[in-house]
Amino acid sequence: MRTSRAAFAASLTALLALSLAPPVTAAPQSPQWTDCDADPATPLECATLRAPLDYRAPGGKTVELAISRLKAADPAKRHGVLLVNPGGPGGSGLDMPLGLAQTFPKDVLDRFDLIGFDPRFVGRSSPLSCGFTGTVFDALWPRLPGPGGFPAEAKAAKEVARQCQRAEGDRLPFASTRNAARDLDVVRAGLGEQRISFYGGSYGTYLGAVYGQLFPARVDRMVLDGAIDPAKVWHGMNRGWGPAAETAFADWVDWAAERDATYHFGATPAAVRAHYAELGRALDQRPAQYGQLKLDGNTLREVSRLVLYSDRSDPVLAGLVADLADGQLSDPAVRGFLDAVLATFPADNFVSVFLAVQCTDAAWDRDPARYAAETALDAKRYPFFGAAAAGIGPCAYWPHRPLEQTTKIRPARHGSLVVGATGDSATPYAGAVSMRRMLGANARLLTLADARMHGLYARYGNACVDNTVTKYLVSGSLPEADQRCANVPG
Repeated sequence: MRTSRAAFAASLTALLALSLAPPVTAAPQSPQWTDCDADPATPLECATLRAPLDYRAPGGKTVELAISRLKAADPAKRHGVLLVNPGGPGGSGLDMPLGLAQTFPKDVLDRFDLIGFDPRFVGRSSPLSCGFTGTVFDALWPRLPGPGGFPAEAKAAKEVARQCQRAEGDRLPFASTRNAARDLDVVRAGLGEQRISFYGGSYGTYLGAVYGQLFPARVDRMVLDGAIDPAKVWHGMNRGWGPAAETAFADWVDWAAERDATYHFGATPAAVRAHYAELGRALDQRPAQYGQLKLDGNTLREVSRLVLYSDRSDPVLAGLVADLADGQLSDPAVRGFLDAVLATFPADNFVSVFLAVQCTDAAWDRDPARYAAETALDAKRYPFFGAAAAGIGPCAYWPHRPLEQTTKIRPARHGSLVVGATGDSATPYAGAVSMRRMLGANARLLTLADARMHGLYARYGNACVDNTVTKYLVSGSLPEADQRCANVPG
């Protein structure tokens, strides 16, 4: 980033003044709970609160915050509230309590009101829209370079930044994680709670950690599952998808080669890679269609990367490759996966918020030459996804500089349990190690070894992980030391 020394000093002074100012919280509100869907069979209540658009001007414009509540199953055992967030940035959490009610253990459901929410600008919380069309794979960033290579990607990234500015320029500067964390304290106050507990997955781990930095006295219990590395927000985090996805893909290639009698992709890893590459080239010539989704070679890799978030989904990727080679998508597991992704991530709102948060949380390098060099390097190192992960995106051309410094995670007074799998390809395990180190002596790291999975608690089925997290949520007592679990069934 090129700027004059005087301008840099002025900017730094302004940023420091804002970042060192005490957090401003809106006046408490009383949520008016109503049935979310008028269906007695789904006992989820919904309400709407309001928060300042700009916390420096708490009396000015506001944003809506859509929240939900699933009450503790046993009022006699109720301990408090557990706010839950699925990640993103851009993920909706309003319906999350209903899903967790199917997977969380009874001891947790008995003791906590599960509180879901759509973070600012997501879903029902004053949604942000840059006007993207098509499916999430059409609008997604970072993305693999097309036929025009890096110059075409840079041009497209600049246009997306301009498109978001035209559509939402007055709200983009306020999309930061710090503001979303301040919104959480509006929710806490509205619920009438002195302290909240928090369960966050993926990006939700960063949101929770930032909340703990801004409001340390308001945290009761905190579980950060699939933690990101706060030191790499955000280009460094995105670039890390290159090596992580390469490792995950190599793992799947080995798995598929061992099952050549079933899938017939090839009996060696080299043969499987060649089969996959040939399929990608064929799709570039004649894309497959699944509803609105056009599957060319790049989209195949985008979808594959998501499937590879879990080693339990290796058969789904094999089914996708086999179906596409046969010219029809008939595997129920494949169709179910694609349907779930397309339904869960509405292209316009999800990608709009994803970009707005990433571009607002941190200052991005504005020199295209840096991204061009990194793209060329990582394309060779990590051919599966490296060019996308390192490539240029709209944040390099974003119309607004961050209003605040990127939050530094420092040792926290409250307890935190950081959870990570050694093979996580979405938030690589090094991020969990980094998060735990930054949070200091009151944090613990819970590791699942030899597993490729993004988000573990009550999802992967590892008894060691599940029992440790449950014990912490129920009792409030962290393990005496960091703990490592073996990847064994149940």
